[in-house]
Amino acid sequence: MKKIVTIPDYERLLARRYYALLHAKMPEIVEHFFCELMYAQLLEQTKISESVITMNSKVLLKEMRFGRQIELIVTYPEEANDHERKVSVFSTIGSALLGRNAGDRVSWKIKDRVAEFEILKVTYQPEAVGDYDL
Repeated sequence: MKKIVTIPDYERLLARRYYALLHAKMPEIVEHFFCELMYAQLLEQTKISESVITMNSKVLLKEMRFGRQIELIVTYPEEANDHERKVSVFSTIGSALLGRNAGDRVSWKIKDRVAEFEILKVTYQPEAVGDYDL
């Protein structure tokens, strides 16, 4: 499934590519993310649906196996913070979420298994409220 990304997010992410690769715990995930990004559908900030996960979006997820819910924020790596549930876009979680829509299912490896999540809702998206400079 093709990612949907705003043009400014795309440009900011590309500008961080070499830094991300140099500092990544798992550079293969970062490289895969950028391969997907090259094929993303790019949209103006004013034209993106509020159900799409963009940078700095807060999303409500449901873990399919156990049914528990979790809310995360997709951030740039320098803003990631486990205690605040801010995940780097270059992590397996952040990479899986960016550019996806509410209602989509995503999965990533957690420890020794692959966990599947449903994106229940984008509870905050900067573009939806006119925050274009985040």
